[in-house]
Amino acid sequence: MQVRGAPLIAVVGSLGLLLEIQKTPTLESEDVRRKIEYLISSRPTAVDLRNALLAVLPILERERDSDAEKLDKIRAHLVEVYTSEKLQNRILVWNGYQELLAAFPEKRQLTVMTICNTGSLATVSWGTALGVIRALHAENRLKLVYVLETRPYNQGVRLTATELLHGDVPFKLITDSMAAWTMKNHQVDCVLTGADNVARNGDTANKIGTYMLAVLCKQHSINFYPVVPFTTVNRNIASGEEIRIEERPAGEMLRVNGVLIGNEKTPVWNPAFDVTPAHLITKILTDFGNWKPEELEGQL
Repeated sequence: MQVRGAPLIAVVGSLGLLLEIQKTPTLESEDVRRKIEYLISSRPTAVDLRNALLAVLPILERERDSDAEKLDKIRAHLVEVYTSEKLQNRILVWNGYQELLAAFPEKRQLTVMTICNTGSLATVSWGTALGVIRALHAENRLKLVYVLETRPYNQGVRLTATELLHGDVPFKLITDSMAAWTMKNHQVDCVLTGADNVARNGDTANKIGTYMLAVLCKQHSINFYPVVPFTTVNRNIASGEEIRIEERPAGEMLRVNGVLIGNEKTPVWNPAFDVTPAHLITKILTDFGNWKPEELEGQL
């Protein structure tokens, strides 16, 4: 897994497709379709990649256009995926920052919890949830971030902790199983997460462990916010029941940095994502506005 984070997956997949189709002098529609299907299958839960690549198909089907004209339009679209993501991310961070200030008017500084990595290593700008956290820090409105290590791939400790150290952002790393006790014993104001796929009803797929955090937020009366580009809202699915959950190899759980930590014959179930039901979500923060889950479908 060399690339992760729904926005960055979409950008890299788009530019990868562009490089591939420019290798040949003629535009073979069926070959392009096969490449699109292959790229989508690489990360099936991430809807941004699917949306970006499927938008190429109507261009291929334009019978009046020459191959050169089609290629120009495909190139323009795929490059636009990158430029749009940068702009959308800036708007998203600002919207999220303003929402938190409005939600906690009496708080000078906020304590936030987050999972996985949603920063500049997962996007082409500041990030989604981590982008909002960085904005809070930049404006001296952040007290502390609790970062879950995010087993089994450890994106929290390997990536998020690295980004926060680099930016001098105050944080503490905790294991995933410490989240409930941290909420009970320390004043956590809100949880900010990313998302790879959002259904029309607001059900949200994100890194495994996110559903756990949402349940814990409900128990401890803590606001829970997915922070996503509006392009991550999947208008083609009604609820989280329809979201395909990617499963990862057993070795990712049984090995840490290549070192086997259990018997290699141990049976493993390793879903990469889980789905948080809409009723556990306070608001979904996007570049197109901040919405309660029940308001989301009306914006599509």
